[in-house]
Amino acid sequence: MTTIVKLFCSAGMSTSLFAQKMQKEAEVRGLDFDVKAYGLAEVDTEGPKADVIMIGPQARYMLNEVAGKFPNTPVKDIPMQMYGLMQGDKGLDMAIELLG
Repeated sequence: MTTIVKLFCSAGMSTSLFAQKMQKEAEVRGLDFDVKAYGLAEVDTEGPKADVIMIGPQARYMLNEVAGKFPNTPVKDIPMQMYGLMQGDKGLDMAIELLG
């Protein structure tokens, strides 16, 4: 079964690059993950489909609101350094950890 990871940020632009790096890392590891990025405007429609929700650093202020909307889904903000360095491997590790 595919694990669905959705990343949300202000507009979804730089976060889409981070999502691509996470997706590539999942493929390298042979994991069945679907990682995509969206703007926060899409959180109500895309959030319910996610196994894990990650919030870009520039939208960290929305963390509690998003977590409140999806109490049964792990929600975490992406650390600024990990995001700035585009460490998709560490992002994937974080998503896996959130899944338990």
